[in-house]
Amino acid sequence: MMDDIQNWQALYQELARLIGPAATRKLCAYYGGAQINFPRRLLDQQREAELIRQEYQQGASVVALARRHNYASRTIRRILAKPSA
Repeated sequence: MMDDIQNWQALYQELARLIGPAATRKLCAYYGGAQINFPRRLLDQQREAELIRQEYQQGASVVALARRHNYASRTIRRILAKPSA
């Protein structure tokens, strides 16, 4: 019964399809009962801003950076305008 993911709650079924049943069990054991919020972006904001500045200094255009980092051009310009920390 426990091994049949069809008996699991919908969220765990979805996770099992995405990352596999074994990894889902580990997540459930470790984080069960906790609310988890995953940021939309994988990279740390400051580190991504540093990377954008480096790529810009190496000749990447604002438009290319916007596409590569999934930002609007305006956001890239705003990041470039801020002094690095």
